[in-house]
Amino acid sequence: MLIVSGIIQGFIISGILFFRKTDQPVSSKLLSGTILFVSLHLANLMIVDLNLEVRFPYLLWIPSSYLTAIGPLVFLYTKSLTNVSFGITKKDSLQFIPVIVELIFHAIQVTYCLKNNVQYYRTPFYFIFSLLIYIWTGISIVYYLKMSLEKIDKYELLVLKNFTNLKQVTLAWLRKLIVYYRWLWMCWVPFIIVLLVSFQFQKQHIIIVIILYTLVIVITYLTYWIGLEGLRRIDFTFAKYQLSTYDQKSYINVPKHEIDNYIARVEQLMLKEKIFRDENLSLRNLAQQADIEPNLLSHILNTNLQKNFYEYINTFRVEEVMRRMKDPKYAHFKLLAIAYDCGFNSKATFNRAFKKETGVPPSAFKKSK
Repeated sequence: MLIVSGIIQGFIISGILFFRKTDQPVSSKLLSGTILFVSLHLANLMIVDLNLEVRFPYLLWIPSSYLTAIGPLVFLYTKSLTNVSFGITKKDSLQFIPVIVELIFHAIQVTYCLKNNVQYYRTPFYFIFSLLIYIWTGISIVYYLKMSLEKIDKYELLVLKNFTNLKQVTLAWLRKLIVYYRWLWMCWVPFIIVLLVSFQFQKQHIIIVIILYTLVIVITYLTYWIGLEGLRRIDFTFAKYQLSTYDQKSYINVPKHEIDNYIARVEQLMLKEKIFRDENLSLRNLAQQADIEPNLLSHILNTNLQKNFYEYINTFRVEEVMRRMKDPKYAHFKLLAIAYDCGFNSKATFNRAFKKETGVPPSAFKKSK
């Protein structure tokens, strides 16, 4: 009941993602496809487990696996979130060739079933075909999810060079889900392969049954969770923001006195106007106020000050918090209230930045002052 309920909810989430209007329709449809195909595969397993195929053999004739599509879909979904101009290219489409092969073999099996009046999973090539599909799926998911994590990591580094409020632009939530999903499928696929080879679905092995149902339940609800997270963040994307990247060679010949002048302008804004207190301050905003090209400013921070934008702004915020902690005028203020007023937007971010700058947690620093 838990599994069937989760599968039904997966279909519902998939439908909502597919039809809901959003600024990123391609991203939503890619995630919708991922949820749909996993739910279809799990539904296929339940049909066999509940012996429904005995009474309704045509249920297994409907293509419902698409396992080979899961890896490419997750990767393209990640890619669509990290690229404002994303579009599915011909090269991207080639990644779904294994799905076409899977469908062709499925059609061959259904044809054999109709001609010889046998159950789908009793065809001569069902075992070897299923085995090959699971092996390919395991390799595919490990490969594509690894590439997805690498793409997220590259983007996160770029985000740190452009923003101080990461809440609206980070993909840490997706990285966490992909890590969980990759480990789960790395357990699921080998288990099914061993099951096919050694036990061939002999359900009298109670340990195998327990492991099977446990893994299916986890896959079902983790897939459902991914769908909910995608739905919750359907209009949340850093594609709305402009990110600055730069070619270091473009600024290598900028005279030192000009760089010093730019740094002085920025520090003037920090120390005199305290613009770091704006929790939504971005590299582009700062560059505009300092009358500097955003790419040049990013180059100066990373090359001359050896800090990304996120670290640079948090340095001033931490210094301001420390100054206020020592000022009797702020003695009645809570530490977190001071942190928020200095530009931090969460307790975790504040604690992490403070400890990085001072080597001790803010609470310990306050006690020692």
